[in-house]
Amino acid sequence: MFTGEIDPAGIPIGMVTVITDFAKKLETVINFIPPIPVVIMELLHALDDENTNMNTIARIIAKDPPMSMNVLKVANSAFYRLANKVATVDHAVSMLGVKEIGMICVSCGAYQALKPPANAGTFDLQEFWKHSVATGVIAKKICRELAVGDRNTIYFGGLLHDIGKIVLDRFAHEVYRIVMQVTHEECLPMIEAEKRIIGESHDSIGGLIMERWRFPVALVDVTRYHHSVSRCPELTRPTVAVCALADELARIRCFGFGGDKSGIVLTETEAFRVLSEVSPAASSVDVFRLICDLEAADDEIVEMERILTG
Repeated sequence: MFTGEIDPAGIPIGMVTVITDFAKKLETVINFIPPIPVVIMELLHALDDENTNMNTIARIIAKDPPMSMNVLKVANSAFYRLANKVATVDHAVSMLGVKEIGMICVSCGAYQALKPPANAGTFDLQEFWKHSVATGVIAKKICRELAVGDRNTIYFGGLLHDIGKIVLDRFAHEVYRIVMQVTHEECLPMIEAEKRIIGESHDSIGGLIMERWRFPVALVDVTRYHHSVSRCPELTRPTVAVCALADELARIRCFGFGGDKSGIVLTETEAFRVLSEVSPAASSVDVFRLICDLEAADDEIVEMERILTG
């Protein structure tokens, strides 16, 4: 229990020792992150193979009954608006495609591996998921509008970009609660509050996790560099830029998870500058129209968030 006294950095006095201890054990925490489930590793290997076919993906998914149920639930959701009901995993894969179904399973599996114990304190997971799904959906729309990157990689990069927040909250909930308090009270970007209080931020932690789990390099880089696009390796920079811009747009659309929901000038962001360099369409895009068009995606975002958290 804390006394309520605050130190000059805005941190409760009794929390300072907890934060210091956590900073010291952060590397240990990373080393003891649960391994990604075997079925997810199989899917990642299969998705990395250009010769993988629908039957291979369906067989891998069928090994995990809960995953199979999720696939059917997603395929039959209003999000995909399929004309006919999907009754089998094979049918779902044939309708939605190998990469789409495979990465849905990978994304759900990643978050499930970090799921907190029952009755454990957490931040608002519903808001977290809403922002993550919104970023993925918006990233896919930007990808199509600007003809930049691979649609599936970008979608799931957006969905997974903030996974470091889950890690920090799961393994340092009391400290992360203070991060969120400072974020909202001072209207700071969460990444700045994280660095001030913990000494690390969710992007670097998320990158370490994705690397440890041997995720594709593009997804690792989206997680690691979505707040520092110019530092990203050139090969994956366009993909990271799309997801970073989608992250900003998700907050503008009030699918937010962080303090900085306003005051963003999209055309002045690192992400927009990078996209202007790689896509002729970016420099002439009507940002106001793009933001207005995103209203049509709101129902999709809410629907997918419901599926993934239901």
